[in-house]
Amino acid sequence: MARRLKQQRRGKGSPKYRANKSGVRAKYDIRKTDDCKAEVVSIISNTGKTAPVSEIVLENGRKMYIPAVEGAYVSQRLEVGPSARPEIGNIMPIGNVPLGFVVSNIESIPEDGGSFMRASGTFGIIIGKDEKGVYVKLRSKVKKIIRPDCLCTIGRVAGGGRKEKPLYKAGNNFYLQRAKGGRVWPSTRGYAMNAVDHPHGGSGHNSSGRKKNASKKFSTPGQKVGSVGASRSGRKKK
Repeated sequence: MARRLKQQRRGKGSPKYRANKSGVRAKYDIRKTDDCKAEVVSIISNTGKTAPVSEIVLENGRKMYIPAVEGAYVSQRLEVGPSARPEIGNIMPIGNVPLGFVVSNIESIPEDGGSFMRASGTFGIIIGKDEKGVYVKLRSKVKKIIRPDCLCTIGRVAGGGRKEKPLYKAGNNFYLQRAKGGRVWPSTRGYAMNAVDHPHGGSGHNSSGRKKNASKKFSTPGQKVGSVGASRSGRKKK
């Protein structure tokens, strides 16, 4: 009796094909608010982001997620608003930050939640102020002019040593890339399988033993192997 194909087993669902639930997807969302106190309730790993995330709760009960800065810790007390002091982790308008201070998660326009310096280890330095705005020097040596009412976080984003561990050899990077994204690996070609395992298997492996095109609309899941719904097949005519 023929066995179920990989795409059929995946569709049914099993622990092997289950989505990876590690981490969370937290959206950075610093928002303008009046002067208030806040507390870091947890530091979490954010799926798809290189930096850890600080989950902070304001006095009014509202939650915000920001990139964790170096030196942040759980139960840390923060200040948010125009009157906040320029201390590690505090959120304040960039126009109130003194010259020479290191900032991160800088808004491009007010209320956008943060646009610059959000990856691990990144930061900007306040290098000047005038009637045009606040001058910030980024890691790329680019100097940007930011509106004074845009919010920022005091400090450098944590996780700066992420790339310091060497891979030593290409094989380590080979396996690292295949472990990302919850992929099922290795994946055997249907042509290399036995006839009982796949429609393209068996027959002394001289050919697939059947046509490689399948209809997208009328084929059953077990028939959808090879080129599914192909617009053309064979060699192109010159």
